[in-house]
Amino acid sequence: MPSNDSNQTNIALRHRTLLTLWFAMTMSIVLWVVLIRFVASTNPVNQRLGLLLVCLGLVPMSLSFLVKQILIGKAIDGQNLMLVQQAYVTTWALCEGAALLGLLAHFLAASPHYYFGFILAGIGILLHFPQRKHLLQASGQEF
Repeated sequence: MPSNDSNQTNIALRHRTLLTLWFAMTMSIVLWVVLIRFVASTNPVNQRLGLLLVCLGLVPMSLSFLVKQILIGKAIDGQNLMLVQQAYVTTWALCEGAALLGLLAHFLAASPHYYFGFILAGIGILLHFPQRKHLLQASGQEF
């Protein structure tokens, strides 16, 4: 049975890893916005397609909350710290999907409303900031 001190160290390392991954995912969205500022769309404006793509961004962002709740619950029930990390990475990837749809809205439809996809993704990733309490709960400790 691992000691409590080594378990705390493991939790601290996993939390630091989650923070690093969260920061990297956030910066990738920021870099896409910077890319859009430097590269103009060559396609004609298609308002309907642009609006459809931006609205479709709500689906993965909304789904991320359900997926996170289910996976964190499984991690806590199974006392599996690795499942907590998988839950967070999966939810961040779903939120990033909203940004990708905003990117498509810009390049495929030249939509002036592409930034809503990035706003959705940013809000989603900010709301999924990694919490130490999930790691503590999955390890069987109180927070």
